[in-house]
Amino acid sequence: KMFTDQRGIQSALGAALQVAEKLLHPIGGRITVLQSTLPNYGPGALKMKETSTSALKKDQLSTSASTDFYKKIALECSAQQIAVDLFVFSNPTQFIDLATISTVAKYSSGQIHYYPDFHHTKEIPTKRVERDLKRYLTRNIGFESVMRIRCTEGLSLHTFHGNFFVRSTDLLSLPNVNPDHGYCMNLAIDESLKDYSMVCFQAALLYTSYRGERRIRVHSLCLPVS
Repeated sequence: KMFTDQRGIQSALGAALQVAEKLLHPIGGRITVLQSTLPNYGPGALKMKETSTSALKKDQLSTSASTDFYKKIALECSAQQIAVDLFVFSNPTQFIDLATISTVAKYSSGQIHYYPDFHHTKEIPTKRVERDLKRYLTRNIGFESVMRIRCTEGLSLHTFHGNFFVRSTDLLSLPNVNPDHGYCMNLAIDESLKDYSMVCFQAALLYTSYRGERRIRVHSLCLPVS
């Protein structure tokens, strides 16, 4: 109730992220952001884009980022093993510039939870938020993770998709990893596979469990060549 009479509409998300990164700098971890308005004050301040109401109703991720400020913060967080997770609340007439602020989660291996038609009086969106937060706070989580994927000679993997930072050609940096994360990549056939009856793929994930145990998980997959 302490914010009942608060009418301020300024949001200093950039400054809050900078402070949180400095606090977690020595130990790593994760930052959880709940955002319901356009960040319009201090470092990383954004401006309203001139767009129609109909355009706002579309997925706000369809536009390009208007600044690289949040990407730079994400890379700083990733270097210190910090992930940033976003819970973004909006409505069809409210512009938050999700395309820009989402980069802080994308490049730090965080997650984006987007609620485009949220209001606390609406039962379905409210229950969805409650369910997502419960899952978010109780699921297993790994820290200081890296993942590498290899495949049979003659094949190559490129153009990785997901929330991470590519540290080298095939090494993905994942400050946080959890069972809900998913990653995709493009597969190219560079050489003839006529001499192979099977092709193999292997993904290795090195991470620290929430108990502080350093572990490695390996998944291997063999597929027949037709």
